[in-house]
Amino acid sequence: MQHIHLTECHSTQDVVKEQLSMSPQSSHLVSCDLQTQGRGRGQNTWNSLPGTLCFSMNIKPHIIQSFTALEVSVLVSRFIETKGINLLLKWPNDLWDKNFLKCCGVLIQSSQEQMIAGIGLNIFSSSHDFGGVFETEFPLSKKEWCLDIATFIHENRYTETQVLIQDWEKRCFHLNQLVVIKEGEDNVEGIFRGLGPHGEALLDIKKEILHLYNGSLRPSSLRS
Repeated sequence: MQHIHLTECHSTQDVVKEQLSMSPQSSHLVSCDLQTQGRGRGQNTWNSLPGTLCFSMNIKPHIIQSFTALEVSVLVSRFIETKGINLLLKWPNDLWDKNFLKCCGVLIQSSQEQMIAGIGLNIFSSSHDFGGVFETEFPLSKKEWCLDIATFIHENRYTETQVLIQDWEKRCFHLNQLVVIKEGEDNVEGIFRGLGPHGEALLDIKKEILHLYNGSLRPSSLRS
């Protein structure tokens, strides 16, 4: 895996795209100390904090391509579990800490017939709006952490979708809970019953299962 670590960049995903255009058959990892124009899902941005890891890597899609972001989310959570900390998964691609604050997001894009996984992970956080893996700050080698996580992802890819679904659902903190999914201008409320055959949300509304493929989910108990 070719690893480039930058002091500062606009977007690690853009740098991976550049590397793929020159070397499409190679495995690339780009990380940075400070990302100034990080992107999230939709029109969202991802803020880079002193304790934030920002990195992107090209990967092969999951067997069912729409599960790729879900798979990366599970693998990041499994890596953090090796540090003795359990993170929570929220559909479709977020990780939250024990205080129910978002500490990680995964964004998947296509380029050069490959998938690029962009990951923003707060190892610790000074923000009241975002969580962190650890509660206290410590000297952080972002280059080493990004390489360790990327290596773990490459070495632990899922070959069976059903196993991936099981691992994702057992880490999902809103499984069988009342949630609201905002899709466009609509808010849909129901019981989250897990993942469908394409990674979509299964929402139980008066005993009828609705399949939702896009949207922003929020557990009803956490609505402000």
